[in-house]
Amino acid sequence: MCDAAEKDLYAVLGASSTDSVQQLRHRYQQLALQELKQDWPVDSTVCLEDMTWDQDERVYTYSCRCGGGFIVSEEEVEEETQRRQQDDEQEGTEDGGHRGVVVCCDTCSLSVYVTWSLNRKTF
Repeated sequence: MCDAAEKDLYAVLGASSTDSVQQLRHRYQQLALQELKQDWPVDSTVCLEDMTWDQDERVYTYSCRCGGGFIVSEEEVEEETQRRQQDDEQEGTEDGGHRGVVVCCDTCSLSVYVTWSLNRKTF
């Protein structure tokens, strides 16, 4: 047997041991989506402005038809916006000022593409 270094799975997920099961599940789904890139089937497109803002949790939520929900953290929105701005600067392009991420339902296998404008207001 070889000695494999133990991995901190919380660090792999970008989470901490104090995160809730729902938060861990969401982080796992986001990591899986990054691996799959654009090959993931998307059920529909949702505007960030149409999602419900949860001030306590600092997340946007949207109900799924299964009764579950789609969750996008404020941090994810900011990170994706910054990443895309950097990509645009490096490539010398401008994509019309829209950003987005694919988000899985926290209960079923459906996913949506959440999009927003660079001009959106933060809470």
